[in-house]
Amino acid sequence: MRLKQSQAGARPPSESPDGGTARESGPAEAGLLGSWGATRWQYASHQPARSVDVVIDLGATVTLSLSTGTYVLAWEIAGKGSESVGGEVVTRGGSSSAHAVDSIELRPEDGAAEVIRYRLASETLVLSCDASSWDFGDGEEPAEFVAVLVRL
Repeated sequence: MRLKQSQAGARPPSESPDGGTARESGPAEAGLLGSWGATRWQYASHQPARSVDVVIDLGATVTLSLSTGTYVLAWEIAGKGSESVGGEVVTRGGSSSAHAVDSIELRPEDGAAEVIRYRLASETLVLSCDASSWDFGDGEEPAEFVAVLVRL
């Protein structure tokens, strides 16, 4: 359930998703502070083609809470219990390029940092990552990740 990124997709902390130099800032600048509830939390694999939406298919409840410099990601899957992870969060604005992408870097207390693209529109937050992973039943495998969250 935890957002995961394979090492092949990892970027150095000073590099943004579009290859430019990142501008680090706190979530307050990006309007991301607060609690968010997922309406979609999907992992999709291409080889073979399959996907799972943790919220819809597994009946999970997923929340992401962002405060200045920290985050908590919590989830509960019906009949399987609940878990949470947390740590430091840094928002990263793209360079001045027309292809700049905003992202957040999640630095969990007990794992590798993950860079996740985001789009914020009013009360909706969309997260995505091309280099995530999910266990579809045969062990962890590369997967694209997309989540849609609404402000709580």
